[in-house]
Amino acid sequence: MKKFNLVYVAAFAVIVLLGLSLVVKLDTSVTFYGFAENKETEINMENPVEVEKIYVTTGQKVKKGTVLLDVLSPSLPVKISNTQYSIEELQTKYQLWKTDLDWRISQYNIELNEKTTSIQSQIDEYHAEIERNKKLAENIQSITTENTQEGEIKNPLFLKIEALKKELTFTRNIITTEINNLKSERFADNNPLLSRIKGLEEELEYYQQKKEKQTIVAPTDGLIGNIHCKEDEIISSFSTLITFYEESPTLVVGYIHEDLLLKVNINDTIDISSSSRPEIQNVGVVKTLGSRIVEIPPRLRKIKELKTFGREIIIEIPPDNPFLQKEKVILNLKS
Repeated sequence: MKKFNLVYVAAFAVIVLLGLSLVVKLDTSVTFYGFAENKETEINMENPVEVEKIYVTTGQKVKKGTVLLDVLSPSLPVKISNTQYSIEELQTKYQLWKTDLDWRISQYNIELNEKTTSIQSQIDEYHAEIERNKKLAENIQSITTENTQEGEIKNPLFLKIEALKKELTFTRNIITTEINNLKSERFADNNPLLSRIKGLEEELEYYQQKKEKQTIVAPTDGLIGNIHCKEDEIISSFSTLITFYEESPTLVVGYIHEDLLLKVNINDTIDISSSSRPEIQNVGVVKTLGSRIVEIPPRLRKIKELKTFGREIIIEIPPDNPFLQKEKVILNLKS
């Protein structure tokens, strides 16, 4: 009887040890589910655009640089037209301004010519009068040559001639200065109107170049996600036109049950395997832990009909992995 009891005690001890080993094994590992995910890029424009042509379809594989869309900015033609009008308006003002300066320069030249001619005519008349007086003086015998020369020096006509010559020089200087000032203004490089025209021309060139560059291309090799626009549709600023995915998943989105939250930390290593293809395996690193408890998607629940809650976890995986986009995977964290 004693021997029989020892056998039962030994068997019970073995069962206890096996149970403890299973408990320890469960405690040293955490298993949960997730799905492979590509990094999504939302393609949008900073200004409102009109979709002119769509070249791709959802799910299509494309190479880097492949043309995805042609778009037009509805506001660009208006901006271009307004800028062109402003340039033409300023050019007209500049031409009128130049014409006015040219006219004023010509008037000063006419004035200079008239005043020079008038003063010179008076000088010539005085010289002619002096010559007549000399001839008259030669016919009078009582007037000597010496007295004649002395009379010439004191003759008021010579004083008038000198005064007219000074007036002529002064007049020429004044009018010539005005003409030179107008010419300097006329041909100056820093003219405000020219500066404004140059600025608008640069702005116009920018708008025209921007209009020519409204072709959207694939940033890398990858897959077209959702197309959020239609041809001839106007899309507002920063609204998504197309979502674009890298060809291979680069991360796994997992959901860990709320009872196991404290067992996963940033930079933990996770063993990853496909739920439908057990031979497909990889390793990832925890990069982000969600900041709130959310409902676990039915696809990732052990019992789909039973609502469960947990924390979203982002796991980074090597880009050269064999997983498919949205493929369900099993995640295993080992202590």
